[in-house]
Amino acid sequence: MLALFIKKQGYAAYCMLLLLAVLLFVLPSSWQQLLAYQRESLASGELWRLITGHLLHSNLYHLLLNGGGLLIIMLLHASYQRQLALLWQLLFTAIVISSLMYWRQPDIQQYVGLSGVLHGLLFFGALLDIKTAKTGGVLLTLGILAKVAYEQYQGPDAELGQLINATVAIDAHWYGVIAGGVMFSLLYLKNFFVKETAS
Repeated sequence: MLALFIKKQGYAAYCMLLLLAVLLFVLPSSWQQLLAYQRESLASGELWRLITGHLLHSNLYHLLLNGGGLLIIMLLHASYQRQLALLWQLLFTAIVISSLMYWRQPDIQQYVGLSGVLHGLLFFGALLDIKTAKTGGVLLTLGILAKVAYEQYQGPDAELGQLINATVAIDAHWYGVIAGGVMFSLLYLKNFFVKETAS
């Protein structure tokens, strides 16, 4: 009964992503080091780290915060998975964030966490809310933009950094928003050309 509800509501992909993050969290630290975003290892060709680093977490609080964020996005935007599968959203957003981090921030040697990807997924969903005239889409979009702008102005939250035992990577949040905007633009262009071809 629960499995049917999860599948029907479009929640299955989100639940699988959360389960994967939990499973990776309990791996031995030596295994996690093989998956984390590490600049030097990426330069050596270990490109899987562009994606897998986003699925790891620095401690339990970090995992719980990101897990809660994922659940909120699931409740808000699970219905959009018919338009673009969560797997492709995750892969695209993770690659964009990691690539921008590698290109623009050589000082970041290691990174783990899902928060950048969550910002991308949430922003993408908020833009779809606007496109489909869903209530709150504009407010959510403006709220996300205001949050990342404030982070860029104020800098990382020191208290949150202590809680998760890591520096909050605010630029990953900004890069996630960029990725979400690019995903929306690509989807919009695809739908536009499909309509033009049909007509």
